[in-house]
Amino acid sequence: MAYIKIDTDAMQTVINNINDYANAADGARRAIRRSSEYHYDPVESVVTDTEPLPDLLNPAPGNTTISANVARLREVAYQLRSRRQEAIDINESGITMTNPDGTLSYYLPDPPPGTTDEAAYWRNMDTADNVHAYNTGAAEAAKADAAALDQALGSLDGTAKDGRTVEQILNEAAKHRDIPAYGASFTDQYTAEEYLQLVYALDGHYQISYDGDDGGEQFSKSVETLSHILAAASQDQVGGADLAAGFTDAVNPDISQRQLESPMTALNALLSVPDTAYGTGFLGALAENLEDIDPTSVPASGPPPFANGEFYTADPLAGVLTAMGSNSEAALKYLTSDGTNDADIEKRWEMLRQRDWDYHGGAGLDGLSAATAAASAYRGADGDPNAPADAAARATWMTAQAIPFFVDHVEEVDFTATMKQNLAVLLGNSPEELAALADSSSLESDDAYGLSGLVTDAEFETLLYRVIDDENAAGTLAAAMGQYHHNQIDSKMPAASNPEETLLGEYQNAATTMGYLDGIAELRAGDDSAAQADAKSNMGTAVSVFSTALGTGVSAVTGGTGMAVAGPLLYSSGSTIAKPVIIDQLTEDWNTPDTINVADIKTVLRAQAYVDAAQYGLLSDAAMEAAATGNNGSPFSFYTEIDGQPTITAPNPITPETAHEYITWQRQVNDPTMNSIDNEMNSTSLGHDEGLQAEIIK
Repeated sequence: MAYIKIDTDAMQTVINNINDYANAADGARRAIRRSSEYHYDPVESVVTDTEPLPDLLNPAPGNTTISANVARLREVAYQLRSRRQEAIDINESGITMTNPDGTLSYYLPDPPPGTTDEAAYWRNMDTADNVHAYNTGAAEAAKADAAALDQALGSLDGTAKDGRTVEQILNEAAKHRDIPAYGASFTDQYTAEEYLQLVYALDGHYQISYDGDDGGEQFSKSVETLSHILAAASQDQVGGADLAAGFTDAVNPDISQRQLESPMTALNALLSVPDTAYGTGFLGALAENLEDIDPTSVPASGPPPFANGEFYTADPLAGVLTAMGSNSEAALKYLTSDGTNDADIEKRWEMLRQRDWDYHGGAGLDGLSAATAAASAYRGADGDPNAPADAAARATWMTAQAIPFFVDHVEEVDFTATMKQNLAVLLGNSPEELAALADSSSLESDDAYGLSGLVTDAEFETLLYRVIDDENAAGTLAAAMGQYHHNQIDSKMPAASNPEETLLGEYQNAATTMGYLDGIAELRAGDDSAAQADAKSNMGTAVSVFSTALGTGVSAVTGGTGMAVAGPLLYSSGSTIAKPVIIDQLTEDWNTPDTINVADIKTVLRAQAYVDAAQYGLLSDAAMEAAATGNNGSPFSFYTEIDGQPTITAPNPITPETAHEYITWQRQVNDPTMNSIDNEMNSTSLGHDEGLQAEIIK
């Protein structure tokens, strides 16, 4: 979110100076024109250059007369004056706060993902009209929409005084739902309790009054819209932290006496909408308040379900922790010490360990896993000036608390799919430790790793064992580890004194890791034939994810978006993962096998290693010539020329089937590097055996 800061006094001085200069220039123009007209024969060029411009006429781009340039100066002054006034008006309305340095701000949306020319974006976005639309205009629209929604929900025919239906009002609100001024103004029309009651009012509307057959879908959309509006209002720049106290009181059973509806359930419904970025201060204050509410004091939610068939939990911490899963900084602040509150954080973790998570069906643990996953992304924050102080060390400490927690305090049978996927992010953000265990090293005997001495081998491997049977968790781990080994290659190859030896060593490590993941998955499946089939299918996809990330980075498997599609408040460093990889979305057009074995993994990694070896110029001329002509006199499908240079490419993804073409190529030549690669891939079996021998806590 972009907030443009304005020193209103200094800007007024600039505006005055521009206007003074424009007036002086215009006065000079008039004097020159009069001098030309009255004292001498008019000079044609002077007449043209000093011709007055009608007040309502904007100068054409090619107009270089004095009047045109004066008009442009006055337009600049007007644009600055408009922005200054917007910042003042939105501040005086109570929507935005005065910045600590005394400046004011106005809001404009960030460039959308994929924007290549940000300068052009801001030239088009930062206009007086847009500044008004995203600030005071949005606030005014929110007031009108909130009033209309109340009218429509309270009327017999479901329409407001302006003729709009509930759906039309919500559709309009959805267009502005992420604008902080809109969110702050909309929520300001309600008390916290009234805002939560909107969830139930809309549920009643779609269960009883709505005539369409898509009531469940419409209700889900309405909750999503209300969630985004509240999230926009919760941003720090519009005083979002102040909302926490009101919402705490609204859901606290010692204060709120509602009998028919559960405000806690409504709050959790709003906080649990995926990928909704709530403000850092709001989440921190809300979590600190809600952790004091005994979960057994809140009535459990039960039937009937909401219009969309959902049963939202009434666990006080479930929603706010889930929301932290989309705000890494909020999660880090809540779960780790900043150096001034060590005792408070130790007490919090003790509370988390002793808390009754089962009373509300364990839903809160899904939220805790999301928060720990988001905070763990900071393990890659070393040297990042934009990260919180000591973020990497704090994230490492948090990871050392989270791993034993989920091993010792959550039964294996209670792990949900959501929990497994989030914890795969947590483990994937400890790639050095995972790779070390794959290579027979120990976290207990070697202090070379961040978690050394903080987590036992058995604890790490047990958590890995418990999550890897989930398809998305396996894919997430494969993506994270593929990226890790890709980064190792990228960092070491440019300065390597022996590039071939370096590349071979790194691919040996990568093969060990992938074999280890396959071995853990096989161990997890045990003797259950159905579980074995699922494990083989999951690994069939995982090895393609791993090899693609290994070769070109994980953006190749996430649509160019980095380690995962990260929300605006999720931390992503390029070496850590922000969100689970959703395999169905990723592999829609992939033709991955339903089953796989160690030999298949070796084949895939051999092919990827050949591609990298060619990229680094390690293959012989004969090998490159064979790639160009060895397919019955034609090039293999992976061969191309870029700027006249022979190039070996990789399909997206490499599967055992597509890898066989590379093996055919290799067999046509006796290339020493390719032969060495084949030998190093035997480490896949070593990693697989290490996974089968993992120490698991039952």
